[in-house]
Parts: sequence; C-alpha cells; structure tokens
Amino acid sequence: MKRPLATVIGRRRRDGLDRELDPQLAAVLELQRLLRLPALESMEPVRARQFAEDGMSPLDVAPAAMAEVIDTTAPGYADRVPIRIFVPHDAGPHWIVYFHGGGGVIGSIRASEPVTRLLAAQTKCTVASVGYRLGPEDRHPAAIEDAVCAWDLLMSRVGPAGRVAVAGDSFGGFLSAHVDRAAQRKPDLQVLIYPLVDMTLASPSIDRLGDGYLLTRSMILWFRSNYLNVDDDRELVSPRFWPSHRGAAPALIVTAGYDPLVDEGAAYAELLRGAGVPVRHRHHPSLIHGFLGLAGGVRAARAATDQICDDIRELLGG
Repeated sequence: MKRPLATVIGRRRRDGLDRELDPQLAAVLELQRLLRLPALESMEPVRARQFAEDGMSPLDVAPAAMAEVIDTTAPGYADRVPIRIFVPHDAGPHWIVYFHGGGGVIGSIRASEPVTRLLAAQTKCTVASVGYRLGPEDRHPAAIEDAVCAWDLLMSRVGPAGRVAVAGDSFGGFLSAHVDRAAQRKPDLQVLIYPLVDMTLASPSIDRLGDGYLLTRSMILWFRSNYLNVDDDRELVSPRFWPSHRGAAPALIVTAGYDPLVDEGAAYAELLRGAGVPVRHRHHPSLIHGFLGLAGGVRAARAATDQICDDIRELLGG
C-alpha cells in the first residue's frame, strides 16, 4: 500500500519543535533539503532574481481568469514604475494596491501574479500590482519612493464609492506600512502578510526559526545588506520603531508559526492596537513564511489564503 508523500518524507518533522508544522509543508521542506537547491544568498542579486523567477513555485495557485488586464506605469523618481491592473469579472468599486515580497532585492509583478489574480477573483476588487526598484542597484529609499508614487497615481482611478486597501507580503508588507504613513490619500485598510517591519532583525524568532523553513536568517541578512545603505538607521526605517502609530489605517496582519518574522509581525499588531488602531491579527501556527506561493498544493496554505480574501472583502465592506 502506497503512503502519502507527507507521511514518508515529512516523518522526521513530527516531533519536538516541528510538532505543529503542517505535514504537507513538512514534506515540501524535506524535499527541498533532499534536492540541495542552492541558497539565494550564495548568488549575486541578478542571478538570484533570475533563479527565483525561473523556479516560480510549482505549488502556486492556478491563474484566475480576469475580465481585463492592463499594463501601465506611474512616473517615478528615477524611472517609470510598472503597474499591472487585474480587473475581475463582476468587479465591485473597491481596489487593492499590492506590493510583492522579495526582501527588496528579488521578486516581480510576474512572480506574484498567481496571488494577485486570486485576490482579484475572490474579493471582486480591482488589484493593482506594483513593481519597484530593487537593491543593491537602487537602495533604500528607492522602493518606498516608487511605492508611494504608484499609490498616489492609482488613487485617481478609484471611483467615489471605492475603498482601497494597501497590501503586501513580506517586504511588500514593509512597503505597505510606509505607504500608509506617507500617502496623500490614506488607505482604508492595510493588509500586512507575514510582514518585515523591523530592520534591526532583533526578534527572537529570527534565531529560533532561522534555519529549515525556506526563509532563513542568513537569507534575511543578505536581503538587508543588499537593500539598506551602510549608514542607514535601522530603527528609523523600521515601522516597528516609529515614534507614533496613531492614525494608521485599520490593519489585517497575517503571521505564520514557522516564520522567522513571526515575532515582529505579532509585536506590530500589538503596537497598532496600543495606538488605538483597529487590528485583525490572523495567526496560522502550522504555516511558514511564503505560504501564499504554496497555496496551489498545500491545503492549509490555501485555506489561509482564502481567509485573507474573505477578511479583505469583509473589512472593505464589499
């Protein structure tokens, strides 16, 4: 009798620290270990981008059909900022402006397209996926400048009945928090999915979960070294250390139990609450950083992704 892959490959991950890890994810992680894929941080950034793009997750969700897909740009500080707009069938008046992850070094509109299409299809929001300059060629604050420029331009497209969420995963959550702070028109909702909000990298989970769960401590350090300038104040650029969070947009914050960034995401949810900001914190104890890219093959990742869509639809009022 054949046994499921999760039972065979993931068996060694069922005890100790990994006892709550989703068994399908355990199988994925063990398979990655057996394949001995090269670490991103062992590559030059250009090569790492291409490697990540070529190996886009085979566990991505299938791309949802759209009524219309529009490629456009926003005027940026140094160049034009690329934007791809996904208009779902039966689109309502609301919008989501989405920033992809990748540590400020890798990632693209194309790589995040399965997720942005799914968001559009399930929320019935028009989704604008924004590209931005990456380090080390364009270091901090280039990505933030591009994000704010794109947001401000896109607001002119939103109708009078439309409400708008700024959203992003990982580094995209970092950009979303900065947009919420700096944009001319305030978001109606900020959606921070396993966000990076602390460039000091001081949270205990960075060390506790920094090896064996796709995103590693060495990878995080590599991202930071290629994004920040040597003399950047790491606290000053970090949303977690801003002197005040009063007036921030209502937040949906999503964290994963086996994510090195889980402690800072949870701490940020508490900071916002303490400042009087309405916060819905969804914690998924069995999942890992990057689970959006696994939602096509891992049932628990798909359920969490569907929950994000349901929450956005409810919190935007559509």
